[in-house]
Amino acid sequence: MTDGTTVAAFVAILGATSLLAVAARWLHSRDDLPTLAGWALADRRFGPVLTWFLLGGTIYTAYTFAAMPGLVYGVGALGFFALPYTIIVYPLAFLLLPRLWTVARRHGYLTVGDFVQDATAPHRWRSPSP
Repeated sequence: MTDGTTVAAFVAILGATSLLAVAARWLHSRDDLPTLAGWALADRRFGPVLTWFLLGGTIYTAYTFAAMPGLVYGVGALGFFALPYTIIVYPLAFLLLPRLWTVARRHGYLTVGDFVQDATAPHRWRSPSP
């Protein structure tokens, strides 16, 4: 059963959020539409330091403090594999991802899927025709 106060609070928050979104769009209107790269990648303006803090905040808060305890509670000690895995993969990512970022920026890739699709496309491996 839903409580009237809960429903009213939900509707109020939803309405306030909607008004805020409409006001933001009205006050900051532009004629050009945003691109996918601008929306998804912040126009590629994030540097390595900001990315480091964003990834660190994501991995070591949401994952470590929410998902890990649930996994360990569900499967027992087997769930502790995630902690050393995260500690090992995190530095490796910072060794490999800058090169991926450079290649993606040069070729205009937005996702890792774009990179893989272009890298495995037949035109990359075909010898030139005479």
